[in-house]
Amino acid sequence: MGVISILLGIIAFIGFTGAGAVLGNVYIQSFKALGQTFVSMQSSVSDTTIMIAFIGVFGFIGLLICITMVMQGLTYNKVCKIQKRIRRL
Repeated sequence: MGVISILLGIIAFIGFTGAGAVLGNVYIQSFKALGQTFVSMQSSVSDTTIMIAFIGVFGFIGLLICITMVMQGLTYNKVCKIQKRIRRL
């Protein structure tokens, strides 16, 4: 159970980082489509900066979830080892 929690934490981190990249692309494409309809609308922020911001925010959220799940997995493994020692006595 602890190993599964650790793996789910790592998968969550990768998933959130990927979601940040995908949602960043969607935001940029929709902003460009909106900008084409309004010619006077111009962006002072580059596309790369927007992508970095999206990936950074989602990566940070994923990292928090990852750390939580990894620590729960490690704690669960340690508690199971202690419980096995107590049963032997």
